[in-house]
Amino acid sequence: MKLRADTVFYQIGKIAWIPLLIVGFWFAGRGYKEYGEFFACALRKISGLPCPGCGGTRAFYYLFLGEFRKSFQYHPAVLYGILAYIHFMGLYFYRKHVTHTIEQKEIQIPYYLYTAAAVILLQWIDKIIKIFYIYNS
Repeated sequence: MKLRADTVFYQIGKIAWIPLLIVGFWFAGRGYKEYGEFFACALRKISGLPCPGCGGTRAFYYLFLGEFRKSFQYHPAVLYGILAYIHFMGLYFYRKHVTHTIEQKEIQIPYYLYTAAAVILLQWIDKIIKIFYIYNS
């Protein structure tokens, strides 16, 4: 039997949400205050320019505080990742248990990844443009 990517991701997704919630609420509760500096971007410290992941730690922090707008402002890919996870898990569950059509057509994981890459690149370009705009003003 050949393993399908969507089935593997679904099985991982059923397990991964529990540790994610535990770490997320711990991090929002006290981890960010104690270890936030540890997660600071080395590239930004050295060059002054953000990397594509800059803001991700703060976005994760604000996501678990329930401040979704701030989370989105710091790094929209974090909120996108949560929404993509919910969409994928719901779609797989619906196709498997409600319509029983999961075996007919595989859910295309790359589309989620391409969208995530686009979100990451767009927010990175936006941050760089803002830095140059402020610098040249």
